Amino acid sequence: MIWIDGQLRGCDATVSVFDRGLLYGDGLFETMPIYAGRPFLLDDHLARLMRGTQALRIANAPSLEDWRAAVSTLLDAERPDCATLRLWITRGVNTGSGLACSAATRPTWIAACLPARRYDARVYGEGMVLALSAREHAMPSQLPTASKHANYLASILAFDDAQAAGADEALLCNPHGRVCEGAFSNLFAVLDGVLVTPPLDEGPLAGTARARLLALAAASGIAHAEAPIPLSRLVDASELMLSNALIGIAPVRQVLPRDPADPDPAPNLRSPGPVARHLASEYAALVARETGATWPLLA
Repeated sequence: MIWIDGQLRGCDATVSVFDRGLLYGDGLFETMPIYAGRPFLLDDHLARLMRGTQALRIANAPSLEDWRAAVSTLLDAERPDCATLRLWITRGVNTGSGLACSAATRPTWIAACLPARRYDARVYGEGMVLALSAREHAMPSQLPTASKHANYLASILAFDDAQAAGADEALLCNPHGRVCEGAFSNLFAVLDGVLVTPPLDEGPLAGTARARLLALAAASGIAHAEAPIPLSRLVDASELMLSNALIGIAPVRQVLPRDPADPDPAPNLRSPGPVARHLASEYAALVARETGATWPLLA
């Protein structure tokens, strides 16, 4: 079943070819795991979706209560155990021409349960391989980078480049030469004993798992900071790890350089290191407390 524009439909539900999500990528989305029938961190995702709706100035957008009702109705119909919940909204169908936001005043909004995303055990036990991307990540002055907007082409191409290089994920820097994030993940580094992640004004997504890991670090007494990370400092990192809502937290074992002739920008990583192991344990406990399920979902 698909919830679309206020009602449940079958999986053959459609949107107009003139929808601005299709025409221009003019929209937002959220993706989160469902564990034991409960969407994990739903409140966090809905809060980010509402902030994104305001940032994109989408007129007549559904309210927080509308989204909650949509999710509840969908879950009652589907009754999933472990699945992926995807929410998305576009500005709607263009009734005029051109880019003017005023040409669309009835948003298209959708909720669907998709298959659960499961990861190979090596992702958590051995760590992921990153490929340093030649592509630059946008800054907040160019795009609302803190929101999960539908203009995802830069990440798609960076991820495709990474896969071609044999990596699991890309690593992008912003125009200032500082590490920003992955194509689908936030980045954490342990530098001089401090867990560091780039601040939002450097361009990364305001990740829901990112925020929870910072909170878990604080509760555990782990020194942590949101601070810029020059690319040159990756060589000093004792640990790197990635986070997003579906993968949770995963260690990094290697970073491939842009040019194979260059040295590895992070050659001495422990994977998983002590900080990653501790945070993974705390994250698993968080999932268990909120849903009663066991994290991670393994293939």
